[in-house]
Amino acid sequence: MKRRLGEDKGGKRLPNNFVSVEKSVKSHDRKVKYVMYLFSDGSKEYDFLLRVLSLGRDRYWRTTMAEMLRPSRGQTVLDIACGTGLVSFDIASRMRACVVGVDVTREMLVRAVELKKRNSGEGDRGLDVDFIQARAENLPLRDSAFACSTISLATRNVTSIASTIQEMKRCVRVGGVVASLDFTMPTGRAFRHFYSFYIFKLLPSLGLVISRHWNGIFSYLASSIKRSKSPEQIADIMRISGLEDVSTTKMTRGVTALVVGRKKGVTN
Repeated sequence: MKRRLGEDKGGKRLPNNFVSVEKSVKSHDRKVKYVMYLFSDGSKEYDFLLRVLSLGRDRYWRTTMAEMLRPSRGQTVLDIACGTGLVSFDIASRMRACVVGVDVTREMLVRAVELKKRNSGEGDRGLDVDFIQARAENLPLRDSAFACSTISLATRNVTSIASTIQEMKRCVRVGGVVASLDFTMPTGRAFRHFYSFYIFKLLPSLGLVISRHWNGIFSYLASSIKRSKSPEQIADIMRISGLEDVSTTKMTRGVTALVVGRKKGVTN
């Protein structure tokens, strides 16, 4: 049976916000529409949500990735799925690099611009960060325009990881680094059991106490982590895309993994 606008596959009525997104986005990709809907409400609470999901370790993860990239002062960095700009700001402030943040959800970018203005009033006046709305799989950016590119805690949210990595590689110059940081399942039995209870049971219940929408966010993130690609699979995708020197670093007992590869070719 053909699904009608405003209904899911079972014929149930979808939230009005999703219907609005579905009408406005000219794409047959249902996942990108759902992600846009999900994160359109709650952008102001996203940083808190990330802190809860990461057990308070998100700042350490961002710092580790920024220090690994080490772009030279003034070089341009591409930050895919930038959300509210946390990684973009971290790279710009630590490395004094120019950063272009890309996200598919307008409300996230609006929040990022607000935070940039707020940070500028707290001593970070030199931050060189700009934001554009676009899909990770189809970037409106020139070839070889960036020193490096990142995607943080978001490979689970894109429709095609392979296309996203390919686009990130296209946009960096020869020798540039492509970095993917994302959640994965811990390997230690005791900690894995605790983390599974925390992610799959406790957080969705907590979200339900807050609102139906937040229950949807927590439930989606939990299920996406469960279905996520392993670091080894991400590394294989990078190699297939043509990246070399691919390496994997697991952090916080395997809660996240940082996978990096380098664009091969001959430099001048």
